[in-house]
Amino acid sequence: MRKEKKLRKETTMKENMGKLMLDVGKLAVGGVIIGGILRGAVSQVILIIGGSVAVTILFILGLLFTVKEKKE
Repeated sequence: MRKEKKLRKETTMKENMGKLMLDVGKLAVGGVIIGGILRGAVSQVILIIGGSVAVTILFILGLLFTVKEKKE
């Protein structure tokens, strides 16, 4: 019984981390869009490349944490 509770908590924590990563990725997309509109001191190319890399990494990590593994 205790092992089952610990496994459930661990799985829930991983899922929560995955959801957090996906939410941060969404915020990064918004930041890139707003940064492109405001046209600050940062070059558009650097903004788009840096934002794309950050969003890609965050989404991949988010998906890896949220996908449940099948137990055989």
